Amino acid sequence: MDFKKTLLLLLVSALPAISAFCAEPLPFDQPTRPVAFKPDSESSYYVEISISRNLLTLYEKKGDAKQEPVAEYSVGTVVTGLKTYPLGLGEVTGIYFDPWWYPTSYSRQVFRERGIDLPAAVPPGHPLNYMGPFKIALSHSTWKGAVYRIHGNNNPKRVGRRVTGGCVVMYNTEGIALARRIKVGTVVNIVP
Repeated sequence: MDFKKTLLLLLVSALPAISAFCAEPLPFDQPTRPVAFKPDSESSYYVEISISRNLLTLYEKKGDAKQEPVAEYSVGTVVTGLKTYPLGLGEVTGIYFDPWWYPTSYSRQVFRERGIDLPAAVPPGHPLNYMGPFKIALSHSTWKGAVYRIHGNNNPKRVGRRVTGGCVVMYNTEGIALARRIKVGTVVNIVP
């Protein structure tokens, strides 16, 4: 099992990915590639995201028992046809409530083409803040420095559909509950 996880992580770190609408530059203190999988004996949760099923499953491990699914959430995932997006093992690197959104220059250009002048920093609660009321930062990233996250939304119709540039979109209330339940270091596996 450890060999399998290590192999998956190596494959993932070699995959370039791009997020068109929700990626932002990495903060200086975060790695530019997924970090190595390091089991944490205190961590009792594991997250699996199925892109094709638009489903996030939360698993819990109690003691020496095997991991059991404890919650499933409908999520918005990467738009069909996008050639690169995050896959494989990674981990939660940060959990934030009422986050600012720092759209990439590409995202700002796309919005400009739609007639919307998107600021470089979108404050919490703003109708154009695609992060919604929470964001869970992931170690999954691109060679250009874009990072991915699980986050809320400013449009619930995006949940359950293939609509993002790589991030995972949840209903706000469900995502806040998930963000309060897991912790930094929780393993996240994104599968096709």
